[in-house]
Amino acid sequence: MVLPRTIAMGHAFHQLYYHFAWATHSRIALIHRDHRAELLKIINEETKKRGGWPIRHNAMPDHMHLLARLPPTIKVSDFIGQVKGATAHPVNEEIRPSVKLKWQEGYGVLTLRRDELEKVSRYIDKQETHHRLGKLSDLLERTEGDEYQAKTGITPPEGGLKEE
Repeated sequence: MVLPRTIAMGHAFHQLYYHFAWATHSRIALIHRDHRAELLKIINEETKKRGGWPIRHNAMPDHMHLLARLPPTIKVSDFIGQVKGATAHPVNEEIRPSVKLKWQEGYGVLTLRRDELEKVSRYIDKQETHHRLGKLSDLLERTEGDEYQAKTGITPPEGGLKEE
């Protein structure tokens, strides 16, 4: 993975990396394998259109992962809301799945250090394996706020990501 070491913006230095996860409506398996490549292409394009630099992304039948770098001028909640909104429409109009793609409200987002990018990228790349084996990161799979914690009993660990 090759990323620019720094990005200058006026007189500001920044390295702002975000991992986003969001789910389909009611966690229904709406993302079909045969549509996944087109969906990921749309996510990539929409991330760039909104000023982000996509690093990794992947889709499971009921949720998405996106690792991106954003400049400090972009409001995170606006960015992900726009990406989600802008992806469902072309999927439904161009790909025309048998059941329309609709995203659940909300999302999970984490900030990452540069030295965590490779590990998180591997996790995103190996989504199918992690899900098949049940070896999931509670932190990286989290897509909702306190309601998720109340329903599942999962509390994110303090101190960031743990080594595998």
